[in-house]
Amino acid sequence: MNERQPTQPQAVLMRLDPSTLERLARRTAELLADRLQIPKAPPQHELPELLTAAEVSAWWGVHRGWVYEHASELGAIRIGSGRRPTLRFDPEQITRRLARPPTRGGSMSSS
Repeated sequence: MNERQPTQPQAVLMRLDPSTLERLARRTAELLADRLQIPKAPPQHELPELLTAAEVSAWWGVHRGWVYEHASELGAIRIGSGRRPTLRFDPEQITRRLARPPTRGGSMSSS
């Protein structure tokens, strides 16, 4: 009888290109997140759209000027530079910052 002896594993040197290594790292992170039940970030297409001042105005029932006057308090995102950059607003940020929809011409203080 000729029995084979188990072979010892041999070390193999592999070189991975950066894109393969990145895919491997992402997949490993996904598997760990699933196993640890870590919530995943929403895919890009599920992120909330940013609103214009006019859309915020219509949504909260305030004048557009009020939105601009309280832009900093509302967490406005400035797009571009200059004296009058374009402003956009995250709906979740506005909802968190305002306890309830303000009345027309009202202030942000809750008195």
